[in-house]
Amino acid sequence: MTKIFTFNKIYRAYLDCRKTKRKTINALKFEYNLERNLFMLQKELETKTYKPGRSICFVVKNPSPREIFAASFRDRVVHHILIREIEKSGERELIFDTFSCRKNKGTHLAVERLKSFVKKATENYKKEAFYLKLDISGFFMAIDHNILYSLFEKLVLKQNKSRQWKDEILWLAKVIIFHKPTENYIIKSQPALFKLIPQRKSLFGASANKGLPIGNYSSQFFANLYLDKLDQFVKRNIKCKYYVRYVDDLVLLNKSTEKLKYFRNKINLFLKNNLDLELNSSKTKLFSVSRGIEFLGYFIKPGYVLAKQSVVKRLKNKLYFLNQKIIETIDLKNVSAMLNSYYGHFGHAFSFNLRRSIYEKDWGGGA
Repeated sequence: MTKIFTFNKIYRAYLDCRKTKRKTINALKFEYNLERNLFMLQKELETKTYKPGRSICFVVKNPSPREIFAASFRDRVVHHILIREIEKSGERELIFDTFSCRKNKGTHLAVERLKSFVKKATENYKKEAFYLKLDISGFFMAIDHNILYSLFEKLVLKQNKSRQWKDEILWLAKVIIFHKPTENYIIKSQPALFKLIPQRKSLFGASANKGLPIGNYSSQFFANLYLDKLDQFVKRNIKCKYYVRYVDDLVLLNKSTEKLKYFRNKINLFLKNNLDLELNSSKTKLFSVSRGIEFLGYFIKPGYVLAKQSVVKRLKNKLYFLNQKIIETIDLKNVSAMLNSYYGHFGHAFSFNLRRSIYEKDWGGGA
């Protein structure tokens, strides 16, 4: 009989979780009595008495202000337990051209895919083509828990697994999906920073039974599952050949602006009727691909890709402020990791002169 809440599975989920969180206070506390904590967690899951604990709420400012509700390390282990059980089955449902939070996918492959679509849509850059860029309004905060759970349930019931496995995974999914982090949290950011967050992008402003916390491992999987219905609609119903999605950023290509307007209207109607979502009209863009497409920190033009200027500016500002500090107060390891991250980003664009100018500039003089 297939079971989810075995000690071996819980331990493997813990190992996955600690790969990126081992140095946090919560992780160290959990590891201090590791065996005891794992057995206690197993007992709570087996008896269905497990309840999520307190979250940490804070704001990140770059690239734009976002509200994060980070689950405790113990709860993160539980998220890994759930996703480990269903991830492969969920992957088989997704279309190829959705790239966020998937193994062997990511931002750089999404950009490469869009580059290839630009080349095909323009017939090797010889013909004119257009792009439609769409954004879903307040996506994570607008996700409906009941719709999400019904989609998860359909996925689970399709699996050739035991009744016990299905009961356990559905119970755990329900606990995680319907959990309200705003009822038990501590704040780790200055209160003034929360004023930077629009209400539609905050869990504090979300409607009843709506919203997923940005920052939780489970939320990434749920987001892809939720929008898979949209992906299938775009590819199978309105039959858009050139379509790329990364989280809630959508790009569609076509030779006809009228066709793209038709796609936009159909997508907006589908979102409202099936997922209780809507497009952010202020972020809708419809232009010629020759003008360039801003996507995931890059500027994609026919035949080449540039790093987006806002990304370059952020790095220059960081380097300038670093040079105002006393050298003994700088963590060189963190600085090196930051530089490698930016240069890795630039490495996927036409950026030789940019990287050389950054390397040669005297940052003491200003950004």
